[in-house]
Amino acid sequence: MAIDVDKDGRVGCAYYIAMDQTLVLEEDVSMGGVATVDTLLLQVQPTSIIIPNRAPGDLIEFLERDAHRFDNNENWFGGQGAYVLRYISSAQFDYEAGKEALAKADPRPAKPDPIAILAVGEEPVQSLGSAAHNKLMRVGEKISFESYLSVGCAGAVLTDLERRRRAEGLSSDEEEDMAFLFCVKDIRMNTATDTLLVSGDSLVSLQILQSELHPNVQARFSNSSEPKAKEALSVTGLLQALASSAQGKRRLRQIILRPTTDIRLIQERHRSIEVLLRPENQEIAKNMRMLLRKVKNAKTLLLHVKKGFAMVSTQLKRAVHALKGVSEVDVFDKIRNEVDVNRFLYLGDIIMRTIDFRLSKESGHAEIHAGASEYLDGLRREFANVCHILPELKDSVVRETPREAARFIRHCTVMPQIGFLVATELDPETGEGAYHGQNDPDSEWVMCFVSEDMGYYKNRLMLDLDSQYGDLLSRIADEEIEVMMALATEVMEHEGAILHASDLFAELDSMLALALAAEKYNWTAPTMTTSNVIDITGGRHPLQELLVPSYIPNDTTVAGGCGTGGIAINGGRMELAPSMLILTGPNNSGKSVYMRQVALIVYLAHTGSYVPATCATIGVTDRILTRIATRETVVDDESAFLVDLKQAAFSMNFATRRSLLLIDEFGKGTTAESGSALLAAYLTYFLDLGTESPKVLAGTHFHEVFDNEFLRSGKNIAFAHMDARLDPEAEDLEEQITFLYRLVPGRGPSSLGVMCAAVSDVPSNIIRRAEALVALQNENESLLEVCSGLSEEDRLELKQAELIARNFLELQFQGLGHGEDGGASIRELLQAILAPKEEGTSNMMATNCDRF
Repeated sequence: MAIDVDKDGRVGCAYYIAMDQTLVLEEDVSMGGVATVDTLLLQVQPTSIIIPNRAPGDLIEFLERDAHRFDNNENWFGGQGAYVLRYISSAQFDYEAGKEALAKADPRPAKPDPIAILAVGEEPVQSLGSAAHNKLMRVGEKISFESYLSVGCAGAVLTDLERRRRAEGLSSDEEEDMAFLFCVKDIRMNTATDTLLVSGDSLVSLQILQSELHPNVQARFSNSSEPKAKEALSVTGLLQALASSAQGKRRLRQIILRPTTDIRLIQERHRSIEVLLRPENQEIAKNMRMLLRKVKNAKTLLLHVKKGFAMVSTQLKRAVHALKGVSEVDVFDKIRNEVDVNRFLYLGDIIMRTIDFRLSKESGHAEIHAGASEYLDGLRREFANVCHILPELKDSVVRETPREAARFIRHCTVMPQIGFLVATELDPETGEGAYHGQNDPDSEWVMCFVSEDMGYYKNRLMLDLDSQYGDLLSRIADEEIEVMMALATEVMEHEGAILHASDLFAELDSMLALALAAEKYNWTAPTMTTSNVIDITGGRHPLQELLVPSYIPNDTTVAGGCGTGGIAINGGRMELAPSMLILTGPNNSGKSVYMRQVALIVYLAHTGSYVPATCATIGVTDRILTRIATRETVVDDESAFLVDLKQAAFSMNFATRRSLLLIDEFGKGTTAESGSALLAAYLTYFLDLGTESPKVLAGTHFHEVFDNEFLRSGKNIAFAHMDARLDPEAEDLEEQITFLYRLVPGRGPSSLGVMCAAVSDVPSNIIRRAEALVALQNENESLLEVCSGLSEEDRLELKQAELIARNFLELQFQGLGHGEDGGASIRELLQAILAPKEEGTSNMMATNCDRF
C-alpha cells in the first residue's frame, strides 16, 4: 500500500492485492488527514506500507505507531507491528510518472495507432491517436486522473512491484515466476459514489471491526501476504463465521466494509436472501453450504480445480436450478447461465486421468498416472527392468572380486544424476571401502561419496551401464515435469472461466451466510427508501443480544433535513420526526448500546443484509460519524479531550443532511461548565443547519444544558431516557436500582451516579460523602464553604492545640530552675504542657509556676 498526504490534508492511496493480482486506487479525499488513513488501514489491512520521504510529520508518527520495529541487524522483530513501513523517494510519487506507469501496467492489449506523428529528429511524441495516448484513454475508463495523489501512489506501487521482480539478481526462470506473482491483471478505482462512508473510529466504536493479533508470535510474523490478525467479537467476525469457503469469507468482508447507497443493489441482495430463506429452499441452501466447504480458493491455487471443483460446480449449478422463486435474481441467473459445467467436467477428467491423487497423498508429491504419457511409461518400464537386474549386478561384481573381499560388497544401486554404483563396507581406519579394487590392475574403482557405514564406488561395469541406460531417474523426473506443465497450460487456458465461477460461488456463499444470519438471529428485511428517515421498530444490538439472557428491543424515529417531514408509524398515523434525539438517564442504563444499535442497523441495511429489528425503514445514508470511544495510546501526545475535539471537528466538516451522527458524552474531558457549554454549542451547530441538518443521536449527563436552557427547544429536537426503577429502601444495594433498558420519551431526572457507584462496590464512606455533597448541590448550598469546614476529629485536634498554647502563655517565669533543689526545669515545664492531659496535670503546672 502507498499513501500520500499533502499540506492541505488531502489523502491519496493505492494498494496491490496479491491474491487477485489487482491494483486498486482510492479516490482522493479532501481534508481527510490521518483519520482517513486510519479508516483505510482498517479496511485494507496491508502487510507493507510505503510513503514518500517528505510525508507530513503527523502521518509518519501515526504509521510508525503500529509498524514493525527491527533491531540493528534487521533479523529479529523488536515490536509487534501490523505492517512494514518503508520510506522511498518522493519522485516515485510523481503524478506524471504514475500516469505513465498505469498506462504500461494496463493488461489489456493496445489498439493500433491510427495516427503516428513524429517530430523531425526527435523521438516519437505522445500525441492524439498514439499508442501511449490510447492506453491512457483506456485506463481513464476505469480510474479518474483527477485524483492526483492516488495516481502518484499507484506509480509508487507499480515501481515497488517492479523492484521486487528484479530483486537479488534472479535468473530468467525465477524472474518469470516472480513476474507471475507480482503481475497486474486488473486496475480499478474505489470512489465515494454509491458508498456509505464510515470513519476508522466509527468502525471500531461500533464494533464493525475488532481485530486482535494472532496469539502465536511465530505465525504473527511469518512471511505471508495475508495479515496475521484474527477477528474478535464484531459484526464482521459474526457474519464471516457463517461463510463456508475462503473466497466467500473474503467476499463477505468486502461487502461489509463497502456498504453501498445503491438501492437497486441492496434490494437485489435482499431478494437473494429472501429466496434462500423460503421454507421450500431450506434443504437446498443447507446442501449448498456443505458443497461450498469443498470448493478451494481458485485465486490462491488455481490447480485446486483438480479433484473437487468440476463436480462441486456441477452440483452447485444443479442446486441453484432447484431453488424456487429465483427469477430475476442476479447472482442465481449468472450461476445458471455463465458457469460452463461441461468445461469444468472436461478439465476435471483430464486432471483425474493425469494425476494419481491417492499415491500423491502417500508420497507427498505429484504422481503421474500410467497412460498419461507413453514416453514416461517407457522410461518407467525401463527403470523397473534396471531395478530387477540390480541383484544380478551385485553377483557379477562379487564374481570378479577376490574371494576374501567378496563379503565387503553390500549391493548395487542407481541414483539420480550419479548413475549406477557399487556399495562396499567402510574400513573404519582408512575411511575408505574395505575393498575398492585393490590387487586388480584391470579394474579401477572411483569413490563417489561415503555414507554412515558404506562407500559408493564406480567401476568399469558401472560405467558401461551408465553408457547403456543413461540417467533414467532424471529423465523420468524431467518427463513428469513436462506432463505437469502441459496439464498446467491446459488448465490456464480456462483460467478466466474458473476465476469467474469462483467469484460467483463466493457471491453465493456470502448471500448464504447473510441468509443464515437472518435465520439464526431472527433478522428481518429492511425497507430502503430515498427519504431521509430512520424508522426502526423493535431494534436490537446484533452483538449485545448474544451476551445477555434477554434483550429489550427499542424503537427509533429520526428524520434528517429535507426529509418527508413525517413517516408512517403507530399503525399508519403520520407524526413529525425530529432530526435530533437527545438521550439522558442513569449511568449504565444502555444509552450507548442503544445508539450503537441504531448505527449498526443502518450500516447492515446498506450492506444488503437483513437487520436485527421487527421492522425498519432506512433512508439512504451517505456517512456514519461517531464521537463515542476515545482511542488513546502512549505514542500520541494528545489528551483524551483533544482526541474528542478532533472527532467532533471531523463530524462537523464532513456531515451532510444524509449523514447519521452519534455523540456520546461529548465534553466530559474538561470542567462541567466548559463541557456543557461545548456540548450546547456543538448540538446547536447541527440544529441551525435547518434543511441541511443531519440525523443526530446524542447522549449526555450534562443536565444543566437543559435546566439553564442553553439549548433551545423546537420541533427538530426530541428527548428520551432509559427507564430505571428505584427502591432506596431496599437492603441489598443491587436491588435499590433496576435497569429496565427501555427507551421512554422525555428527559431523565438524574444520572444516579452515586447509586451506580454504590452498586459497583465503591467504599461506603466515599458514598456517604458523595451523597452529602449531592444533597447540598440540590439545595443550592455553596460547596466551597462546606468543603472548607472541619471534621469532628479536626475540631478536637484544634481545641487541644489551643489549650496547649493558652497554658504556655499563662506561665510566669520568675527565675530559672535547674531541677532537683533549684525547682522545675524549663524542659520539665514544656513537657508537662505538651504531654497528653491527665488528671492533676494542671495542678502540677501551677505549683511549678509558683516556685519560680
